[in-house]
Amino acid sequence: MKYKKILFPIGAGDDIEPRIYGALKVAKWFNTHIEVLTCQLDPSVVYNMKMTLRGGVLFEEFLKSAKAELAVEHELNEKKFNKICSELNIKISDEVIEGECTAKFVVYQGKRSAIVEQESKFCDMVVAAVPIDGKITGTFESAVIKSGKNVIAIPRNLHEFSANNILVSWTATPQSSRALTSSLDLLKRAKKVHCITSKASLGDNAEINLKKLEEYFKLHGISATFEVIDTTAIPGEALLRVAKDTNSDLIVAGRHGENGLMEMVLGGTSRFFLEHTTIPVFM
Repeated sequence: MKYKKILFPIGAGDDIEPRIYGALKVAKWFNTHIEVLTCQLDPSVVYNMKMTLRGGVLFEEFLKSAKAELAVEHELNEKKFNKICSELNIKISDEVIEGECTAKFVVYQGKRSAIVEQESKFCDMVVAAVPIDGKITGTFESAVIKSGKNVIAIPRNLHEFSANNILVSWTATPQSSRALTSSLDLLKRAKKVHCITSKASLGDNAEINLKKLEEYFKLHGISATFEVIDTTAIPGEALLRVAKDTNSDLIVAGRHGENGLMEMVLGGTSRFFLEHTTIPVFM
């Protein structure tokens, strides 16, 4: 699939610049348009309205000050965005320019998670920075689960992005199957594809299931290597170890939508992986 538009929501935290840099690196690799989205809530909505009754004019002055601070914050973030675009030779544009990497910085009014859920419906793919300490946030869940789109979760400090050496995490679930099919174009372009699974994932007919998986790769002209690995008591640890051992620059994995957590760790939840990964994940 040719991605025409990527959405990147700026989540919480102070490390805005490296996260924007990483997202723009992804857009640069795909040579596509990216919309960097930031949100703000009206301070008068955030704070208890009883304060208005007690505070009167003083509270109105407080609201003016709060709004002014938000405006300055967004202005500083946009300057960082402009600087990085200049460094990476990415054209700032409100419109998509065919065959050229372009970017747009936009500020929305309202609750970030709700806006991300809505706006992500109108893009081809979402880029989301992994949450601090691996704890799933409302914004991250909206980007990864509620968007309904393919997602690349990037480390919060990503210097380079590539999809030349891809590691596929296969769990034989519907989510894993969907991720594999969604990533076929990337896998065909990759120089190296390594697929890992576990005995628990393959089930009773392990040999047959693995053979069918190999046949599916070959059907699409993808030359891949395969490995059955042992998982550990810490979900995500085995996946991260193999990704580092194989020098993978991108991981393809499934996601789970029932509880807001991703399954991409061969049978466990994703917090350990999200907290420790230095490798982007396509889901």
